[in-house]
Amino acid sequence: MPAKANRKLIELTVEKLCAPIIKNLGLELWNVEFYNDGGEYILEITIDKPGGLISLDDCESVTRAVEPALDEADPIEQSHSLVVSSPGIDRELKTDAHISKYIGKPVTVSLFAKRPDINLDKNFPAVLVSYADGAFVFDAYESIINLGKKEIARLCARDIINK
Repeated sequence: MPAKANRKLIELTVEKLCAPIIKNLGLELWNVEFYNDGGEYILEITIDKPGGLISLDDCESVTRAVEPALDEADPIEQSHSLVVSSPGIDRELKTDAHISKYIGKPVTVSLFAKRPDINLDKNFPAVLVSYADGAFVFDAYESIINLGKKEIARLCARDIINK
């Protein structure tokens, strides 16, 4: 596997290259990941559709649109497979942009460790009240909970698709 810094550089390069192409299709680039899965390198591009569900046709359209640009730019030395997918029902909020989109909306919070001062399980539903500088404020069961980004193992949207 390429070094983590190199992997991040590949992901950023692919993101810059593919985001405008995907936007021209009326879709949104949600995430880019480059990883090794059992000896096979995978470039996974996750797409979203504002106000709608991603279809197989959307994934095929993005694949056809980005492949020529990726082949020409050739940002990845290793032989790899391209996978285009939707965020799915387990829509993880990974970036500040993802998190900002879900302020005021229901989310599922998963903590690395249960906090004794919070009377909730490690995983709990909440409404994301605010987020700034790595500090989250959640409303969970009418209790306001303040958490730092480093305390949260996973943050997922709970919208129409994934209640």
